Amino acid sequence: MTLREANFEVERLNNKLDKLLKDKELLESTIDPKSTDYTKVVVDGGKHNSCVQEIYVLMQDLPRWKDLDKRIKITQEEIKNYIDWIDNELKILKKYNKVEQLIVYYKEETTEKYTWHQIANKVHYSKDYCRKIYARYKNMRNIER
Repeated sequence: MTLREANFEVERLNNKLDKLLKDKELLESTIDPKSTDYTKVVVDGGKHNSCVQEIYVLMQDLPRWKDLDKRIKITQEEIKNYIDWIDNELKILKKYNKVEQLIVYYKEETTEKYTWHQIANKVHYSKDYCRKIYARYKNMRNIER
């Protein structure tokens, strides 16, 4: 996995987390106790079930609301894992000098797809040497795992 892919995954998971949190907020606003005027409720004997309880039961039966807290927790943990992985990768990058960091940055982190020729022009190294530096970085990354 590259740093670009990890950053994309973190953004995707943040979007998913926002949706889950909004769903939870919607569910809580729907079932939160509100002041009820019982003078307008007419019951002909039997038990009086609160409308809020009925809505809560109906909402819990829908798949969208099932295990909402569990899914939020799992998504938060996934985001944390990806961010930790990105931090560790950046620590590995710091072992290299600035030009080597730039090469890896242009190859993996940027959203724009650069060719080796474009990267070589940006760092003022030859195309083959840029590839060699990047291959060395990938080998170091795989060894440290």
